[in-house]
This record gives sequence, structure tokens and C-alpha cells, in this order.
Amino acid sequence: MLRILFVFLLFAGFGGAKAETVMLDPGDQQTIIENLRYLEDPDAQLDITDIRNPDLNWLQHSGSSFNKSFSQSTWWLHLQLNNPQNRTEDRLLEISYAILDYVDIYVFSNHSQISHFTLGDRYPYADRPIDSPFFVVPLHWSRDGRMDVYLRIKSSSAIQVPLTLWQPDTFTTQAAKTNIIQGLYYGAMLVIVVYNLLIFLALWDRSYLYYSGFVLSMPLFFAAISGQGFRYIWPDIPGWNDYALTLFLALTVIFANLFTRLFLDLKKVSPLLNYWTLIVTALAVIGLGLVLFSNYRISILYLVAVSAISAPGSMVAGVVSWRRGAETARFYCVAWALFLLGVSVLVLNKINILPNNQLTQYSVQIGSILEAVLLSFAMAERINVERKLRYQAQDETLTTTRRLNTELETRVQERTDELEQLNKRLRVLSNTDQLTGLYNRRYLEQKMQSEWERCKRYKHSMAMVMMDVDYFKTVNDTYGHPAGDECLRQVTAQILGCVRVQSDHVARYGGEEFCMLLPETDTEGAVVLAERIRTIVASHPIVTQDHVFNVTISLGVFAMIPNNNQHLGYMLQCVDLALYQSKENGRNLVTVFDPDHSNPQKPNDEIKNSHR
Repeated sequence: MLRILFVFLLFAGFGGAKAETVMLDPGDQQTIIENLRYLEDPDAQLDITDIRNPDLNWLQHSGSSFNKSFSQSTWWLHLQLNNPQNRTEDRLLEISYAILDYVDIYVFSNHSQISHFTLGDRYPYADRPIDSPFFVVPLHWSRDGRMDVYLRIKSSSAIQVPLTLWQPDTFTTQAAKTNIIQGLYYGAMLVIVVYNLLIFLALWDRSYLYYSGFVLSMPLFFAAISGQGFRYIWPDIPGWNDYALTLFLALTVIFANLFTRLFLDLKKVSPLLNYWTLIVTALAVIGLGLVLFSNYRISILYLVAVSAISAPGSMVAGVVSWRRGAETARFYCVAWALFLLGVSVLVLNKINILPNNQLTQYSVQIGSILEAVLLSFAMAERINVERKLRYQAQDETLTTTRRLNTELETRVQERTDELEQLNKRLRVLSNTDQLTGLYNRRYLEQKMQSEWERCKRYKHSMAMVMMDVDYFKTVNDTYGHPAGDECLRQVTAQILGCVRVQSDHVARYGGEEFCMLLPETDTEGAVVLAERIRTIVASHPIVTQDHVFNVTISLGVFAMIPNNNQHLGYMLQCVDLALYQSKENGRNLVTVFDPDHSNPQKPNDEIKNSHR
């Protein structure tokens, strides 16, 4: 938006105004442009004597402002100003465009030259007849007098000549008001720069450095183009004027794009927009080189083009970031929108759609300071968001069940929910057997350990049931492995159909081996459940796509009250031996392990495998 403003200011001028008449009126200010005559001198060969030759082909100007854009020609302007009053009159003639290089003003009365003023930003500021950032000269009329004013304009900047006649007292009053407003504006911007630089030194966050550079470059650019910089900062260095304007424009583009890229985190939000801002930044850096090693005309035209492509890119980056959930991007978009509104108000004022008042005259300054304040709020908000994200990460390390934090804003809340759901799915996948959908052995052993400790603390009984599909190898050899997989899935469904209590856990413990953990269950309850499972499996055939067959299962049961004298491994050995005894005794059986008549030692693995 700043770049859009620059293009407008460069081509339209700060003081372009509507013409009314060439007759002096008693009003406070009078715009004089419609009755202007002009002449182009491409080779700069004419002088004031040649210009007053009546045979020259002067052209009549039409329009609300004299604008010849970038031109290498010298331009002559002629005004006839009449005093219809029966008294002497004094006025101040103002050219309210501060970056003209050479301005010569010749004043004739009754065909005699009465004054000649040499102005322009290539001359020391102290040489000006009136202390003003614009070009102002005094004019004096006798009674019923007529005055011819010739202006010779030569500049490497855009040729803009907005002309206004002022009552001296009104001009002084208006200039004082302008100085106060401009002082408040530059002072406020300086405070924002210092504040953000201090935060940068405290946090060492580059975004604050880039933002400070942007906020500093923008008012310096305004100061250069409005003449305030020449008036107060470098009045004795006229050669710096051309450099200052292009230099601060280039720095504004560079810092704005660097800040946009870092503040909106475009590397993550949009790699394409991230590359775009890097390219525009590189082009602006090249513009800095042109400022130092090329002439003003080339560098300013180049930087205007870079600014024109940078402005829409920055706004698009803000909108894209906002749409993709970046909360701080809304501050960015609103801030730039307010500045663009200020630019629009100024443009509408200059084309006479909006009235000329304090609000419309300083709309750009108001918009830019609101932009700077809002972006400062956005930077503070970003710190808050980052701090909340750090707290969230620490909390998630302790427990995923405490992820929700009501103090976080909507975007952080949504991302927290998504992350929690992903973690839950990962836990389910890591604890689930892919074939049967049951818990796997890893999960069951963790659950066994926690239930062992709990039942030991409260002296409650817990039971285990170990199950194994009989002759499962024969199923695979006879019907094929797909049928074997389907067999395991259907046996799983039959087992789960027998489970009545939510706290009971069933897991696939091995190839065709299943294990059931039954907290708060004694031997009798475990046997009832085991016998129910055995009966259901034996009575329901396995139906696959190509085959129908029956299988049975053998089950081992063991229950105990955990104590300090035993450990979980002991219980697993006992239930495994009970299963082994069911296999040894003919299969399709439920066997309860009796620790008083059996030694809980695992049988030889080769013997076990031969029986299964």
C-alpha cells in the first residue's frame, strides 16, 4: 500500500488542486491552474527573453493539475494574475510539490521584470525566500495591477506543478498547524521504532528488527517526498535529496517484505509466497545498487516498478495466511487495509470527490500510524501465541489428555485437537493386532502390569485365560493361509461376543494364541467365561469364501490375589501351564492351574509345539 501511495504521490503530487479563477479574490487561498499556459523546451535552449516573444506557440493547459510525468524536457509555464481590487494586495505563490530539481520564477509587472526567484531541491534550503518545505515566493500587486508570472521547471523527478495563492497570514497559520501535525506523526512513529528496537534487543527476534526498519523507512520516505526531510534533517546537503527519496523507498520495500515473510511465517504457510517475497526483496536490493551507482531517473523508475509488484504480493500473503488459520495475519491484513484506506481517501480528495479538510489532507499519515500501531499489537499477540504453544508442548509431554487449553485462541485449539486425535490413532495402531483388531501382546503386558499393581494394592483377585486354536497348522496346510487368517478373525469375533465386562481385555498373544485379562475376577468366574468361549467356538463353523470347517480351542485358566511374594511372570507361567495341560489332555478343554499340585515351570518349547 505504501508503494501504491508513492506512485500516486510521485505522479499526482501532494498539492494538486482544482482551479477557480485567475482574478485575485479576497479568500484565504486560491488555486490557479486552469488558465495556465505552458511550453515545452526539449533542449533547454530558451531563456526568459526568448519566452516573452509573442510569436511562441504556447499551449493552453486543461485539467485540475499540471502533470507531465517523467520528462527530460524543460517546461515553461505562464500565468496572468489580475488584481481587481482598488488596493494593493500581497499573496504567497506556492508550488506544493517538494522534489522538483530546478524552479525559476520570473515576475513581471507592466512588462518589467520585478523579481526572479531561483528555487529547487538542488539548492541549499537556506536560499529559499520563504521557510517552507514546498516552493513559496511572495507576490505584490498594486491597485488594479496585472502580473505575469513565468515558471521554468526542470527536474529528473516527475514534472508536477500544483499552484496555490495564499493570504500570508493564512499561509503562516496553516503552516504552523501542519508542522504540529507532522511533528506528532513523526514523533509517534519514532516512539514505535524505539519501542520495537528495545523488544528486539530483549528477545533477539529478527521480525522486530525488520519491523523497526520498515516503520523508520516509511516516515523518512514521507519526509523526503514532502520536503520535511530537506527542511529539518539535511538542509545543507541538497545533493542528498534524490538519494534520500529512492534510498528510503528501497529500504521500505526491503524491510516490508522481510517483515512480511518472517511475521506471517510464509515458509510454512505458502512456499510460493515465501519465494515471491524473497524475489521482490532481491529486486529491491538491486534497486539500492542503482540508487548508489546510477542516476535518479533510472533508479526511481525501477523502484516504482518493484513497488508496484510488491504491494499486491504483500496483501495476498496476508489474506492467504489469514485464510489458513494464522490468527496474527488478521492484524496484518487490517493494518494494511487501514493504510490503503488512508491512501484511497487522499486520492479521492485530490480528484475532488471528497472535500478538502484535516481528515482527508492527513489521511495517509493517519492510516500509516494506525497501521504501525496495529502491527505492533500483532507482534505482541504473536509473542502470546508462541508462549501458549510452548506451554502446550510442555503439557503434551506430560499427558495428552491435558492438551485442551481454554485460554488458547481458536486456531491453536483446533490444531491441538487434531494433534490429539492423531496421537490417539497412533496409540491404537501401535497397540492393535492388524489381522484381528484385538490388542497386541505389547499392550496386554502393559495392562497386565498396571492391573497387577492395582489388585495387589486393594487385595483383589485377578484372572487370566490363555487360549489356543487346536490344530491350526492343519487349517493352514489344508485350506490355505487366507482361510487361516479368516479363521482367526471369526474366532476373535466369537471370543469378543462372550465378553460381558468392559474392563476385561482380550489380546492376540501369538500366532493362533489368545490371552484374556480379567480384573476383579476369581477362578470360578474365569472358568464360567472360558467354558462359554470354548462352547461357542466349537459349535460355530468357520465359513470362508471357499470352505466351511470347524475348529476347537483349548483354554488354560489361573486366578490369584497378587502379593509381594509373587510377580506377574509367575502368573503367566501358571496360565501357560494350564493351557499346556488342556493340550495334553486331548484339547477342546478348559483347565484350571492348581499351584498346590503343579510346579509352575514352563514345559519344553519343542514338546509344546508338537502338541499344538
